[in-house]
Amino acid sequence: MDYEQIAGKLNEFSAKNVQGVMALTEKSLDRSHKLAEISFDTTKSLLEEANDALSKVLNAKDPQAVISIAQEGGLEGFTNKLVAHQQSVTKIVREAAEEMTAMSEASMDQMKTTLKDWVETLSANAPAGSDAFVSALKTSIETTLQGVGQVQAATKEVLSNVEKTTEQAVEAIKGQVANVKKTAAKTTTRPTARKAA
Repeated sequence: MDYEQIAGKLNEFSAKNVQGVMALTEKSLDRSHKLAEISFDTTKSLLEEANDALSKVLNAKDPQAVISIAQEGGLEGFTNKLVAHQQSVTKIVREAAEEMTAMSEASMDQMKTTLKDWVETLSANAPAGSDAFVSALKTSIETTLQGVGQVQAATKEVLSNVEKTTEQAVEAIKGQVANVKKTAAKTTTRPTARKAA
């Protein structure tokens, strides 16, 4: 294999990698746009509801009216919107991670095949006495590819843990809102029971 053939193989390999990077960039921009739309819509809706709730609280005649506003589901509405927002974000992030993982795995498989072919071609055409160099090159490339595989596996595990942690946080928020609602309900029933006595 001469210099021109080696350069041609490397150029072909680089062109395929550039195409992969461009596809990943396009997907990332699309997902970022979707996340921005979801965040804008949710923020706008929450601000409108917060303004309405604040207006009701400021117009309340006594503390009991404020508690009844809280019981009417004002907190629950906020919580439901935040949960829906988080679920939408999680879905987009999950889809992006799955797409990028599939694309990177395909790209890595292609890279492994190309590198192995290139090393085999190089070693078949290597001059006499270069066996040690070719063996070291093969070992180096195999070790690097194994390391890349380990990074891919670790990335999948991190994404899975982030998703689980996010779901746990959403459930914790729901639980806290339910507790606040129960506490508010108990607070309003106690004074009523005392007045009856």
